[in-house]
Amino acid sequence: MRTQPQWWPLWLGPIRPEQARSVRKLLAGLPLCQVHADGALSGFLDRFEALLPTCKLNLILGGEDMGPARRGLLEGCQDVAHCPWRDSTLPDAAQACGPCRQRGVHRLLCALPQSDDSNKGVLLLDTPRPVGASWRQLLEEAAQAVGVTVRLRCHTREQQRKQATSRHGALARELHDSVAQQLGYLSFQARVLQSQMGEPAQASAALQELCSGLSQLQRQVRELITSARLTMDGRSLRQALADSVAEFSRRCIIVFELDNRLADDALNPETELQILQIIREALANAVRHSHARHVRIELRQSQDGDTSVSVEDDGIGLSPASGEANHFGLAIIRERAASIGARLSIEAIRPHGVRVHLYLHPDLPEGSFDGLHDLVTDR
Repeated sequence: MRTQPQWWPLWLGPIRPEQARSVRKLLAGLPLCQVHADGALSGFLDRFEALLPTCKLNLILGGEDMGPARRGLLEGCQDVAHCPWRDSTLPDAAQACGPCRQRGVHRLLCALPQSDDSNKGVLLLDTPRPVGASWRQLLEEAAQAVGVTVRLRCHTREQQRKQATSRHGALARELHDSVAQQLGYLSFQARVLQSQMGEPAQASAALQELCSGLSQLQRQVRELITSARLTMDGRSLRQALADSVAEFSRRCIIVFELDNRLADDALNPETELQILQIIREALANAVRHSHARHVRIELRQSQDGDTSVSVEDDGIGLSPASGEANHFGLAIIRERAASIGARLSIEAIRPHGVRVHLYLHPDLPEGSFDGLHDLVTDR
């Protein structure tokens, strides 16, 4: 008895409406929700395939490894001299791959739109049989979403790289302006001490100055290490500020007063960390240079969302000499203020003292600040 052979359609049927809706929902959330996540693109490919289990989706993107399973999908392309996905002029419209079709593989290609040379990318959709217009349209929509994600991620990484470069440059300049200069001076003092070994009185004075300089240098290096490692470490800004004030109080006889009226959720975490760093730098400057007896730290937020931060001391004020000795500390504060789009002023207080004031408006663009105002005050 002969059985009638089973008939298989020559074309893969159109995507069902509920599948298309689920895939488009996934595409809508990809650029903004997953741009910062590790492995976001690889995870997106997995979820796409879970919604359309008859297909395999692959992404070719410079510098990205989507895993051994997806590398295996390209093994048949190694012996093809002119594989279309290697073509820099591949359009961002879905098209069938000719060499794959010749070896019995049904593959659609679609370039990521508006990608530069360093981020050229191609989506590859493998299906069990040739597909129609609904599959091509969905692949083009996926290429659009992945292209936006790649551009956003590149922009984010570039901003992070610039911030890291700025922080590293700030640390290098601080090492040069404080630590390296003091080491040079201490080396000079050591040579003076060596030349005065036959004169006990003068040698004793030189030794005392050398010990004092080493103690000060050690303290500055500790502050640099603390600043480089500083994170919120799970603390609120309120707790981090309280800890910082307690830390500085243990170092000196200055009386610190903290008046923080910011709500715990008033600022985003990155802004909170920069404000903490600015306040710490202002406190360090007051301890090193101001000869102050009292320092007041005040944080406020208006009903419009404007944030005001001030650090005020009753020390000797700003002078040309103190400004030259501390020009890098002021530059650090300025760079940090600019990184969060805050306006900054550093001004003298009559009859004496210095106020560091930071103003942050929620609508101020990044990099908007007033700059430094190094006003000279007589004691």
